[in-house]
Amino acid sequence: MTKTARKVMVAMAIAMGTIGVSRAEASDREAGTPVAPVAMRVRTNTLALATLIQRATERSTTFRGLVETINASDGIVYVNEGECGHGVRACLVAVSAAGPNRILWVKVDTRKADWDLMASVGHELRHAVEVLGNPTVTSNAALYFFYARIGHRGTKSSFETQAAVQAGHAVRTEVRRPTVIAQVQ
Repeated sequence: MTKTARKVMVAMAIAMGTIGVSRAEASDREAGTPVAPVAMRVRTNTLALATLIQRATERSTTFRGLVETINASDGIVYVNEGECGHGVRACLVAVSAAGPNRILWVKVDTRKADWDLMASVGHELRHAVEVLGNPTVTSNAALYFFYARIGHRGTKSSFETQAAVQAGHAVRTEVRRPTVIAQVQ
């Protein structure tokens, strides 16, 4: 396989990871009820982050609620590996308008325990929900002034909201709970 063909295959696999089917839809399909797949609006470009987002969605009601809110919005949120550069491990870095959608970009430092990474992503998804709740935030300048108005200084060059801090804590608590495995009799 050529290098280009491999890149295309990887891109297709990642793209397929951005299309999801809920458990209820999967159950309907098994029962023979036709269901169209739901396009997920929280996306990533790595299999590791796609897996982590899926696991957080399954294990945390807070995280799942954030994803559902984003899925019902006009936003598409890309969560990708990266460094924020101002002393934080995750950040909402940009927003732009693209036709009827708004595109938001989140960076996360993936060098931490899964539950902490899930909490960081949940924290940033809460920021995405805040932005998507205000239809006038369609540019980086509007993003800055929005957070200057509703947030408080997190670091010298970043803003923070209490809702995002609480969402991150809730996700961390929920994903760290032991999962119950049903015993087969």
